[in-house]
Amino acid sequence: MSSGVDSTDVLIVGGGVLGCAAAYYLACRNVETLLVERGSLNREASGANAGTLHIQIPAFHFRTQYMESSSAAERQADFLATNRLYAAAAEAWSGIEQELDADLGVRIVGGLMVAESEREMEVLEAKAAYERRIGMQCEVLDRADVLQREPCLGPSVMGASYCPGEGYANPLLAAPAYIRRAASLGARLRVQTRVTEIDSVAGGGWQVETSSGPVRARRLVLAAGAQTREVMRPLGLDLPVLPHPLQVMVTAPRPPMLGHLLQHAGNRHLTMRQTQYGTFVIGGGWPAVEAGPRPEVSYRSLAGNAAVATEIVPALSDVPLIRAWAGMTTATGRWNRIGFIGRDARAERNEVFVVIAGGWGFTLSPVLGRLTAEMVAEGCPSMDIEPFGLERAVARL
Repeated sequence: MSSGVDSTDVLIVGGGVLGCAAAYYLACRNVETLLVERGSLNREASGANAGTLHIQIPAFHFRTQYMESSSAAERQADFLATNRLYAAAAEAWSGIEQELDADLGVRIVGGLMVAESEREMEVLEAKAAYERRIGMQCEVLDRADVLQREPCLGPSVMGASYCPGEGYANPLLAAPAYIRRAASLGARLRVQTRVTEIDSVAGGGWQVETSSGPVRARRLVLAAGAQTREVMRPLGLDLPVLPHPLQVMVTAPRPPMLGHLLQHAGNRHLTMRQTQYGTFVIGGGWPAVEAGPRPEVSYRSLAGNAAVATEIVPALSDVPLIRAWAGMTTATGRWNRIGFIGRDARAERNEVFVVIAGGWGFTLSPVLGRLTAEMVAEGCPSMDIEPFGLERAVARL
């Protein structure tokens, strides 16, 4: 082999939180790993999301996929596998700072999913009953009970479902902490390194051309988020992954008034938390504008998101917004709260693994990163991922 060609057992493409988590869990298993990132580490959705840790089933998703879907009865195993991954994520986040020996700003404060109509309350009741049956902690609070927990909530709030395992963390800290621990265990990182070509090598493995030089790798892990399809194109492969630009905003600080993570039970698109610094981080899926290489903030979405936030917490009506930002996340189908993860059998004997989240990658990162490492290093993950496997994804192309 030429001295100008780098080599590694596993090459991870993508320096977001999933790629960095996979690098860490591979390094824990003594697997030689190199991670390459086309730009700066953690610049895309992994660093631009609101940092919320949502564990309970979104009420709108529960209504459309569990209660009203004609195929719900056939998908019970899928539902169970999905919610077990979220439960595992809650457990992982409760100990991740100790595991990584880093302050990630983790606060497990409990989450309230607020309802503003009788129908939304009915959905919350059905959802909480289901969650309790499968071993998740969730209870429904009426207006009096929810106001005891959060007196700042507005008059339109009729009640909420409460999940004690929810909270938030700082998305600017998580991926760097994973890669620091991975590096301490022998993993390597190259930033500003764009993959330009990928060719299979006779006898197995891959020759990968990058902007910082060629790399020979025995196995590939693609964790490229919204760029997944672009990275897979040289392999002649594809997956049904759509880029989805979202935005988040933050207010000026105020004295403590909101102790829980909030989200909305309907389709009004709201997540909100007050940080330890007094600022409010507000999001919930409002779209940004696709413009050039990076998405831009939509002022229409800013106004809509702020209007919902101030209805739920009226005291925010005179709090200035000080910053807003946009990021490109991914969508993998309304039916799918996980994303796709697995070995791509279309690559034949040359091993290619893909991990991509369906919009909740920050919450799921400890679990999806670990499962990816288990697949690569041990051949079999420790949890059921069949409902999110690449075979199902390819069938949707």
